Amino acid sequence: MRRIAAAAALVLLGGCSTMAETFDDSARCGPRPYCGSATDIEVISALGQENAGVFQVLAPLALIDLPFSVVADTLFLPYTAFNQKP
Repeated sequence: MRRIAAAAALVLLGGCSTMAETFDDSARCGPRPYCGSATDIEVISALGQENAGVFQVLAPLALIDLPFSVVADTLFLPYTAFNQKP
């Protein structure tokens, strides 16, 4: 039962940066192609910096989320390409 719950949590949380960046009103980059994946990469790259702060805690989660965000960004590509801001 624990394995099923863990698998369900990973599936439900997968691509969460894509969902947050694409559909949230206060997103950092808004509806732009592959914005969720770019956000994950920024968090992961901040891991090596001394002043990363909370990003050091979020980096492992971003690393897990990155492949799911790439898939979700690809699925939402028609939407983000059509609604991107100039």
